[in-house]
Amino acid sequence: MNELKIQKNKIPTTVFSGFLGSGKTTIISNLIDELQANNQQVIYIKNEIGDTDIDGKVLEGKGIKTKELLNGCICCTLVGPFISSINEIVETFSPDKIIIEASGAADPSALALMISLHPNLARDGVIGIIDVVNFEGYKDLSVTAQNQTKFTDLIIFNKIELVDIAKKKAVVGYVRELNAHSPIIEAPNGKISSKLVFGLNSKDLPTLLAEVENPNAGQPNTDHIQEDQIQTFNLKPLGKFNKDELEKTINETPKNIFRIKGFVKLTDDKFYLMNSVGKRTDFVLLKNQENTPGIGSIAENILIFIGFLAHTHENEIKLAIEAIAKK
Repeated sequence: MNELKIQKNKIPTTVFSGFLGSGKTTIISNLIDELQANNQQVIYIKNEIGDTDIDGKVLEGKGIKTKELLNGCICCTLVGPFISSINEIVETFSPDKIIIEASGAADPSALALMISLHPNLARDGVIGIIDVVNFEGYKDLSVTAQNQTKFTDLIIFNKIELVDIAKKKAVVGYVRELNAHSPIIEAPNGKISSKLVFGLNSKDLPTLLAEVENPNAGQPNTDHIQEDQIQTFNLKPLGKFNKDELEKTINETPKNIFRIKGFVKLTDDKFYLMNSVGKRTDFVLLKNQENTPGIGSIAENILIFIGFLAHTHENEIKLAIEAIAKK
């Protein structure tokens, strides 16, 4: 058997942004619990404007390797220490994932650029967290605060269990004034499935293949998922794809489809790991490595779609994907 690994072994890196008190650390802590249960090594980087980081100490108690960057912001005054920390982490730990919790003052667009330019990192999403109880729109907020909503791949509504439908609709309206493209998902009690938040790395491959063989395994394991009607479906289109055509088609899927991931053969006859969230789609070349039993080589296209009432669009998406396949 062969194991498929990501070319250059770049580490998927996810940024969480949001105002002070939005619940970033609670959501991250719950996500890390799930990742640890799946034997994934996670490095957590916390940026705090003050000189003390209580949240980082809490996560260290879970056995997570943490790195504190205090008294500044990693998108400006702490750029040097941030890069040094990343280099140290890569050399020392070689983690499966890096999670960055940015301070409330951080500009996520600057962080996304730094990650994209780093030779050892792969940007796996900028996640914006909003406290729906206290969020009242953007009239009196800074440009940085507005950027935290504009420049994000996925928006998570936190503390959703504390508001009624009218308040939730009001917050959606505020968000859509600045961001009409990013999917919005909910995290009641600070809990959300990692399958909805993160993309893929090499350790996710067995799970992905199992989901294709057993569609029920693709349902994210969170209490509110069935109530919120979050659904998944799998496609195995034949042929190979022009990268630009496939990316355009993926980006035109209905807005309620908020995560698409899988393996596709492009017109160079090579298989790629494809990961899409919001309107951003990435392709990463895969290569075979020997001596890892239990995982077969990818020999067909496999795409998994996750979204609100996803099944209602399954047929139209299937036809659109098949229409651009090169036989």
